[in-house]
Amino acid sequence: MERDRQSALGETHLIGLGAIGHSSLWALARQSGLSGRVHVVDHEAIELSNLQRYVLAGQAEVGLSKAALATHALRSTPLEVEAHPMKWAEYVARRGDWVFDRVGVALDTAADRLAVQGALPRWIANAWTQEQDLGISRHGFDDGQACLCCMYMPTGKSKDEHQLVAEELGMPEAHEEVKTLLQTNTGVPNEFVARVATAMAVPFEPLAAFVGQPLRSFYQQVICGGLVFQLSDGSRLVRTEVPMAFQSALAGIMLAADLVKDSGGFPMSPTTSTRVNLLRALGSHLHDPKAKDSSGRCICSDEDFVAAYRLKYGCAVEQLSNGSA
Repeated sequence: MERDRQSALGETHLIGLGAIGHSSLWALARQSGLSGRVHVVDHEAIELSNLQRYVLAGQAEVGLSKAALATHALRSTPLEVEAHPMKWAEYVARRGDWVFDRVGVALDTAADRLAVQGALPRWIANAWTQEQDLGISRHGFDDGQACLCCMYMPTGKSKDEHQLVAEELGMPEAHEEVKTLLQTNTGVPNEFVARVATAMAVPFEPLAAFVGQPLRSFYQQVICGGLVFQLSDGSRLVRTEVPMAFQSALAGIMLAADLVKDSGGFPMSPTTSTRVNLLRALGSHLHDPKAKDSSGRCICSDEDFVAAYRLKYGCAVEQLSNGSA
């Protein structure tokens, strides 16, 4: 029946359960009659510093696995939820079957997005927030349009994440140590936290509570969460971008809407990207066309990747893209 087809989400993956992922789950949970299986992938836990942007979490959920929270949020719906509290790369390696029909991306970094596209999902919806805008982009791979990698193709030389984090912790010389801590997800030792306190000219005692936490968690709470700013009476400023609280919620709702539209075969926007600029009038700046990368460096221009994609989905690609999976 047409009604059943439009209500079936099929097998969908949601990668990243931060503020955008939260609001996507919130919207999916409120879509009546929606069925299917949703795989949620995120290795992190709920942190206090992000509660103001999380629509599904409160004080009681601090420390809870984000993936576990997703199963709780959708428990009263017909949707089957499989939680995977791990990074995308680990999940892909464990899964074995690399057929991903529909993937919603709600990740923070370009590198993480490139990794998702590298697994060659059949179709991707990608949501983001920036300092002044938010948006959603839609990507096939063998359709002549921009793939997700085209959107985030590196241009020029830029600093790596570990270099930026080391600088913001006041210890640029420790970038290799920071790199190891980020890659291994190892808890920060007492000595490291003491050095950060010295470098940032703040007392050690308030930071001691974070000893043993993974560096990303330590960084998000101490730097992004504003603890250093408070301890230094506002004299210690760091480079941060803090989107308005509602931005992530709206981006997540847009992501959920496109996942449902793809699964139901509803008409999609003709443009690859839809962007809402918060400083301009709504309606005149929604369409944000993104061209396919013209340098030839993107994997969607690589014959081996294209051949692998075609082999994976075969002649069913056209049918799947029309929502008849």
